[in-house]
Amino acid sequence: MAEVTYRPAHVKGEVRIPPSKSAAHRALLSAALCKTPCRVGPIDHSADMEATLNGVCAMGGTVKAEENGVLCIAPGTAPQSVTVDCGESGSTLRFLIPVASLTGQKVTFVGRGRLMERPQTVYEKLYQEQSLRFEQSSAGLTVEGTLKSSEYELAGNVSSQFISGLLFALPLLAGDS
Repeated sequence: MAEVTYRPAHVKGEVRIPPSKSAAHRALLSAALCKTPCRVGPIDHSADMEATLNGVCAMGGTVKAEENGVLCIAPGTAPQSVTVDCGESGSTLRFLIPVASLTGQKVTFVGRGRLMERPQTVYEKLYQEQSLRFEQSSAGLTVEGTLKSSEYELAGNVSSQFISGLLFALPLLAGDS
């Protein structure tokens, strides 16, 4: 490995560190589920962030782009039937599945690439235990019914996205979970 030496010099400027995409997804959904409007920023706009924002809007929320971020307003009444295009964002899909089940409505998730081939067995098992609709195919994933307050157990080796998705939804249910 070559050694590099820097001589002291006066350097001036700004370095912008892009925010974590994972943290931005979580911040956006936290804001969207608040009872009062919340601002989130800065965020880097990307296809994945747009998928999450569009999902919030599809389920009745409002999102307004601002100079340094986004203003999120909690969903009102969800439409009778919703389709959420997750693009290629696994985070969007895994975070929004339990959130969709707060509405009790039929929500279908679609995506591109191999997104719908990714296993969602963690949620599938939970939905079966609660007798809720959970159907996954290469064309999309549909959930229907309302999650119930309960004790939830997940294996310690599952993606934190599954845990985060439940943590977004469970506090909004009637009763303790």
